[in-house]
Amino acid sequence: MTHFNNLFASNRAQNALAILVIVLFAFVNIASVRREFSLTRDEDKHYQYGWNVINGNSTRFDDSKMPVSALNALPAKLAELSGNDRLIRIGSRFYVARSVTIFFSCLVAFLVFYWARKLYGFIPAVFSLLLYVLDPNIIAHSQLVTTDLYATGTIAFAFFCLWIFANDRTRRNGLWCAFALGVSQLAKYTAIVLYPLFLIALLSFDLSKWGRAMRKKETAGKFILRYLKYTFVAALVSIIVINAGFLFNRTFTPFGEFTFRSKVFQDIQNALPILTQLRVPVPYPYLQGIDLIRFNEQTGASYGNIYLLGHLSAVKGFPGYFIVASLLKVPIATQVILILALILYFSRKDQRIDFFRNEIFLLLFVAVFTVYLNFFYNAQIGIRHFLPVFPLLYVFSGNLFAGWKDFSAVQKSLSWGLIAYLLASTFSYYPYNISYFNEIVWDRTQAYKYLADSNIDWGQGRKELREYLSNNPDAIYQPAKPRYGQIIVSVNNLVGITIDPGKYAWLRENFEPVDTIAYTFLIYDISPAEFDAMCRITDYCR
Repeated sequence: MTHFNNLFASNRAQNALAILVIVLFAFVNIASVRREFSLTRDEDKHYQYGWNVINGNSTRFDDSKMPVSALNALPAKLAELSGNDRLIRIGSRFYVARSVTIFFSCLVAFLVFYWARKLYGFIPAVFSLLLYVLDPNIIAHSQLVTTDLYATGTIAFAFFCLWIFANDRTRRNGLWCAFALGVSQLAKYTAIVLYPLFLIALLSFDLSKWGRAMRKKETAGKFILRYLKYTFVAALVSIIVINAGFLFNRTFTPFGEFTFRSKVFQDIQNALPILTQLRVPVPYPYLQGIDLIRFNEQTGASYGNIYLLGHLSAVKGFPGYFIVASLLKVPIATQVILILALILYFSRKDQRIDFFRNEIFLLLFVAVFTVYLNFFYNAQIGIRHFLPVFPLLYVFSGNLFAGWKDFSAVQKSLSWGLIAYLLASTFSYYPYNISYFNEIVWDRTQAYKYLADSNIDWGQGRKELREYLSNNPDAIYQPAKPRYGQIIVSVNNLVGITIDPGKYAWLRENFEPVDTIAYTFLIYDISPAEFDAMCRITDYCR
């Protein structure tokens, strides 16, 4: 152990180890995308919007596509500009576009390591990094042309920049913080919540100064003025970044000329006609997207039914949805480390004393986002919406290993044992990480009874389905009416996410799947006798 400590005594050696781990993470992801799995249901639209943006058109064609997807289209654009036919062929392959997200995820991985090392030291940072790179949900969404991983990374980077600025109030750090805040708005509308949370976190950091300021009027005035300056700079830089990302598309359109669909924006227009001529300083598609996101969440128009533990809801979400999803889809070893980190941190006064200096920048967003998504958010269509809390939690989890040098041999063995368990659990699903469930769901044919939608079936297994049907011509894919034989049905259609839940009730209520295709399609073997027995006791065959 002494030799190990000496070997990694310098930051350069520590960085080299982290980069090696991250390169292995990249290799695992690239090996997966080179298999060219079917596109998930949104990838082609995200890519199309990114292609539009990179070609000068940010006009919105739906609610959730964002300028950050231009990064995925960039290789194809560069190949096109080169005029080289071979480069154009390579650049147009979708695995190249997916590889851009992988590269971005590698940067997020290093951020997790770097931040955790700053807070807790090298060994804790290694554990934080391993939690990130071995998370099956992170692996799954690092391979896709969607905005989920970009939002996860830009939010983490924004809070890291805020933490840096809080501890060192230089102009450079302030501008980096404001820039990171603006960039996060180009990834996903989730990041809008950062504006009030940044203010709360910074005020909490300055809590003692705030108390002193209130006792001295002249000091209080300076303190308030400083925060007004922070707000002005953050708003100005954010507006500039947002406008650049959306290509200044109809910036300064009068508020009254927006065609809103959500009730909240319509009510504002109707109740405050004085705002009609107010020129909005952000691009039209930026505010339009916020409106459409709100409309779709109110109506469920863009995502079908919500499903949890065998129950469906047409519009409203289920209280605690993401808590249940996390219990099932976050590896058990990771959950053990997270829980122990939280318990031990808040039970130690010597650690809690620095909460408002350090950990608030990790846990404030986690706490607010967890409450909001579990109890006030309707579009509960997959754990991917919860991903932004993961890097922050993994950085925080490093505190569990902060006293590593004082750990007993048993404690160290148990720590590495948890990582070994995490590795085995994650790769037991490889390369089908979207459909990952931990060992609470031991029988993988039964996962549909707990969750569905993008937790399992996001359209990613169609290539494997075609191969299976080609090799098994007698298999019947999603029959229009009840019948016997080898029946194959997608998880989402079985439970009724986007179709009538009654269509496959006969199958769901009377038979159990015997196998899966890429964990996305369920295979049933129904004999004539079993089918006849069902027909005698139910009305499904009439």
